[in-house]
Amino acid sequence: MRLMDLMWLGLVLGIATSLFILKYEVQSLEDILAQRNSDIDTHTRSIKVLEAEWTFLSDPERLRRLGLEYLELATIEPARIISMDTVPFSTSAARQAAAASSQQGVR
Repeated sequence: MRLMDLMWLGLVLGIATSLFILKYEVQSLEDILAQRNSDIDTHTRSIKVLEAEWTFLSDPERLRRLGLEYLELATIEPARIISMDTVPFSTSAARQAAAASSQQGVR
């Protein structure tokens, strides 16, 4: 009977030790999960801020105003448009243009 009691005691101690170790492993994993969820929340907030900034920066009316203010853009008048034949090319540029046009014709 004593041998059976010792086996049961050993089994109970083994299970208790295993549950104790398992409890702390689960707590450690829960801490890691909480940290990752916190990181996800932080990144989600950062993404929302960046999206709001992008919406502001890419506003067409704002871009138009900045273009007029800093780039001094204007519409092109038809009189300023000329044909490619009237553009003076240097010798090397003429060769490159001829080579490019011949390659486009092959394709």
